[in-house]
Amino acid sequence: MNDITVDVLVIGAGPSGCVAAAYLQNNGVHVKVVEKSKFPRFVIGESLLPRCMDHFEETGLLDALMAQNFEIKPGARFLKDDIVCVFDFSKKFTPGWDYTWQVPRADFDHTLAKEVKNKGVEILFEHEVTGVQFSENGHSVTTIKDKEGNESRIKAKFIIDSSGYGRVLPRLLDLEAPTVMPKNSAIFTHIKETNRPEGKEGTFITFDVVTDTTWLWVIPFSNGITSIGFVGPTEVIESYKGNSTEKLREMLKLSDYYYDRISQYDFLFEPRIIKDYSKAVKQIYGKGFALTGNSAEFLDPVFSSGVTFATESGLLSAKLITLNSTAKK
Repeated sequence: MNDITVDVLVIGAGPSGCVAAAYLQNNGVHVKVVEKSKFPRFVIGESLLPRCMDHFEETGLLDALMAQNFEIKPGARFLKDDIVCVFDFSKKFTPGWDYTWQVPRADFDHTLAKEVKNKGVEILFEHEVTGVQFSENGHSVTTIKDKEGNESRIKAKFIIDSSGYGRVLPRLLDLEAPTVMPKNSAIFTHIKETNRPEGKEGTFITFDVVTDTTWLWVIPFSNGITSIGFVGPTEVIESYKGNSTEKLREMLKLSDYYYDRISQYDFLFEPRIIKDYSKAVKQIYGKGFALTGNSAEFLDPVFSSGVTFATESGLLSAKLITLNSTAKK
């Protein structure tokens, strides 16, 4: 079994892991990333908040993302019955970005990972973490396995778990806890809009609140693809009969505003369902590790906050590690 020694092991190459790894690399901390999937890969969470832009800029990842020409998100629109509420990111009380993006996450995450690799960080794709042991001083030995089943060990002074829904350390360290959030689920897919409305109407992200507890998201991307999906109580989504395609087709009838626009298109993939998506943990950090993004807690897809929480927590973890490393030198 091969042994690898690094200062920091980052688990997961999504936005949180890439921001953390980029910051550590920029500051001379030896870091390695382990990612279970092969990129590009699909993941949900396709709408961002302007705060993310600060994180990408600070870690030197912004230019690579800018080059992708993702759909500009200047705000968001909420609909309920006859009420229209528009949030404009330029109308704010503190300095910061006036916009962000709506992104196909497969392309977005792949761009981030490639740029992190360009900085000199090794990312081990298709490697799964199968075990971890911590010593009294917080140093760890992590066992990983590649797709052929070959095992290696990574010795690290610190672990940042940015594994998202994989929730690696919460599972291995028995950190998972019951959530106090209501049981909600999501069902979603993509469509190719060949007759997308011109101008702002065709590109503006919208949340159609179809009932007091259930809403439809419509997120147009710059490549002509549009993400559509519902979030709501698990029992509501499960009340619709048939397979996931039949469920989503029937649910689209709830939207008076969007039904005619989006019901005409075939789904680009069988709609996926994430059941009871809210998660919690007993603790978000410990001696030798920190949990960031969805590997820590996931509350709700509230106004596109998921990626922002992920990059913010990843960057803060990396800064604390760098500060600690500098203090010891």
